[in-house]
Amino acid sequence: MLHAKRAHPPGQQYEFTEDGRPLTRVLLRRGRIGARFTLHGAGYLVRAHRFSGVYELLDADGAVVATTDRVGRSWQLSCSGRTVGFRQTAPASREYAMVGDDGATAGTIRRAGHVRTEVTAELPSLELLLQVFVLVVVLHRARRKRAAAGVRASAFAGG
Repeated sequence: MLHAKRAHPPGQQYEFTEDGRPLTRVLLRRGRIGARFTLHGAGYLVRAHRFSGVYELLDADGAVVATTDRVGRSWQLSCSGRTVGFRQTAPASREYAMVGDDGATAGTIRRAGHVRTEVTAELPSLELLLQVFVLVVVLHRARRKRAAAGVRASAFAGG
């Protein structure tokens, strides 16, 4: 099981663990660079396309390793000719199910904790790098939704 927890509540740095063992740290960023992390000695970059909702996982050389289509209630991850679907199963993007080839649930992603500062994933058929990428996408999307909600609230309040 993969688990991500915010390292310092006011910040956007997350500690990732696998079955309780430290794995990596990820710093969520604004703009095109969604996040950077190191896994097993190799550096990776998650690039967020601001207006399309598409995310890309790039290796240290800048080559695309994996992509998502527009992340929403249902979305897909593409990597090495393989496509994996995800669908929202709980309101407010708190839970997603990974959809298997037969249409049944093949894994889960759950956001929890105070102000949704933790994410847990059980995605047994995905390699570890792709699991980290999927969690980063879910965390980044939640951050963008919170920021958008704050902008809407201040607009309605006359600010």
